Amino acid sequence: MRGRSRSFGAAGRRVALPACLLACLLAFPAAAPAAEKPVEVGQPVPEFTLQGLEGDPVSFQKNIRGKAPLTVFLFMTTACSACFDELKEIHEFAGKNSGKVDAWAVAVDLRGAQTVAPYQQANRFRVKYLIDPKFSLPRKFGFNYTPSLAVVDAKGVLLHKKGGYSPNERLPDLLRTFLK
Repeated sequence: MRGRSRSFGAAGRRVALPACLLACLLAFPAAAPAAEKPVEVGQPVPEFTLQGLEGDPVSFQKNIRGKAPLTVFLFMTTACSACFDELKEIHEFAGKNSGKVDAWAVAVDLRGAQTVAPYQQANRFRVKYLIDPKFSLPRKFGFNYTPSLAVVDAKGVLLHKKGGYSPNERLPDLLRTFLK
């Protein structure tokens, strides 16, 4: 019987089909409930709490909202060169606009603070860090990749969002329009 395929017949198919369906159900569990709609420009940013770089919980409503006329969130990873370039621009802008801009880097690195702390020590950017290895906050804004940017006013309303990096776009010029 070598080399010949064997047929299980109708009885074998009756057992194989339910077994296959069971395997598929176990491998692909029921779909999760529909995700929240992403925050759009003009809408309030929903409450969130993430860990800061030192491990302390940081709440949007308690620790971020209203601390400056403008809050900037850059969703980034330490391995992303475009993220580095945007962080550098935000760092320079925040330095020139002290008290007017609250700058946050939301690091989505899987190893969290273990990766981000040495990165910050080496670069000394004028930003505060939130650690989000599950990519939960960027998804609230509808982002699926880094770098991505969200600009929020003092009332907690989203003023601007963009995904991706364009080297010809001057981030300081964009941010300056919201400070007028």
